[in-house]
Amino acid sequence: MAASSPGQSVLIGVFVDGMLAGTNLSRTTFSALYAAGTVVSALAMLQVGRLADRFGLGLVWVVVSLGLAGACVLTSMARGVALAFLGLAFLRTFGQGAFPLLGTLLVAQTFSARRGRAMAVSSLGLTAASIVLPPLTVALIVEIGWRSAYRVLGAVLLVIVLPLAAFVRSVPSARPRGALNSSHRSVSSPRALRASRRVSALAVPSPRASRLLFVIAAPAFVLTAIIFHSVSVFAERGLSFTEAGLALSALGIASVGGTVVSGWLSDRARTRSLLSVMSSLLFAGSVLLLVPTAPTAFLAALLLGASLGVFGVLRGVVWPRTYGVAEIGRLQGMTTSVQIAAAALGPLPLALSEALTGSYLVGLLALVGYAGCALIVSIRWRDPRIVRVHARSI
Repeated sequence: MAASSPGQSVLIGVFVDGMLAGTNLSRTTFSALYAAGTVVSALAMLQVGRLADRFGLGLVWVVVSLGLAGACVLTSMARGVALAFLGLAFLRTFGQGAFPLLGTLLVAQTFSARRGRAMAVSSLGLTAASIVLPPLTVALIVEIGWRSAYRVLGAVLLVIVLPLAAFVRSVPSARPRGALNSSHRSVSSPRALRASRRVSALAVPSPRASRLLFVIAAPAFVLTAIIFHSVSVFAERGLSFTEAGLALSALGIASVGGTVVSGWLSDRARTRSLLSVMSSLLFAGSVLLLVPTAPTAFLAALLLGASLGVFGVLRGVVWPRTYGVAEIGRLQGMTTSVQIAAAALGPLPLALSEALTGSYLVGLLALVGYAGCALIVSIRWRDPRIVRVHARSI
C-alpha cells in the first residue's frame, strides 16, 4: 500500500505546480491529461485483476514495481504534452491502481475471519506514507527540484520495493467459496459456484452493486479532486506551500483514526452503517472547504482524512463479504477500475471552475453535490439478508 504513493493524488499533488511550470501546460490541460491517464489506469485494472487470478501475485508484484519506477523516471523527463501524459498514465496505472489492488487481493486471499481488521492494518501502509511523504517530498523538491525528486522516488522503488516480491506469497486463483451472507457464513451451492466462474470482467453483479459502486466511487472522485489541487485550493484559504504540505499530513493523520476505527467496526457493523459514516465525513469535509479560512481548511482536511481511512477499509471488505472470494481478482479489479475512473474525472470540475471563474467555488459546490447524493444513497442502503452469486444477478 505504501509503495503506491508515487501514483497517489496525495503525492502527485505536491508536484503539480512544479510540473505546470516545467511543462508550460495550463492547469486545465494538465488536469485533462491526468484524467486521460487515469482512465488508462482504470482500463488496465480490469486485466491486472485477471492476471493476478491466473499467475499469482508474486509475478505481478515484480512487473508493477518495475513499471512504477520507470513511471517516476519518465515523468521527471516531461517537458510537453506527450511525456506528461505517459508519465501520469503510468504513475496512475502502476501506483494508484495496481499496488492497492495487489494489497487488497493479498488480504482477501489470506484472511477470512477478521478480514476488516486485516484490511485496516494493510491500509495503514498508505496512511503512514500519506503522513510522512508529502512534507518530505516538499522539502526534497525545494532542495533539488521536482525532476530530481521523482528520480529519487524511482530509485527507492527499485532498491526497497522490488526485492519484496520474494516475500509475496503467490496464490493463483483462490478456490471458490461461494457468497457470504451478512453473518459471514459461506453459501456454497453448486449452482452458485458454477455461476461465479462466469463473472465477466466488465459485469456489475446486480443493481444493488451498482448503487454500492456509486457510493464507493464518491471518495475517489471528491478526495482526488481536492488533493490534486490541494496547494492551490489551500492557497485560496490562506495557506502557504509548506502549510499545504502540513494540511495534507493532517489529512493522513486523520485517516489513521478512520482506518483503525473502521477496521474494528467492519467486522461488526452493517454495511449501511459504514457507508453512512464514510459519506457523512466526506460531505462535511467538502462543505467546510466552502469557507475560505485557514482553520476551516485544516478541519476539512481532518474530516476528509477520516473519510479516506474508512474508504480504504470498506473498499477491501465489502465485495468478499457480499460475493465471497470466487474470482475475487475480477470483482476487485472491476471495483478498482470504477474508483480510478472516478478519480480521473475528479480534478476536472475544480480546474474548469478556476479557469472559467477564477475561483474554485463552483467546482467545490459540484463536489459537495456528489458527496450529498452519496450520503443519501448510503442512508437508504439495505443490507441483503442473504446474498448469493447466481446466474440472474450476474
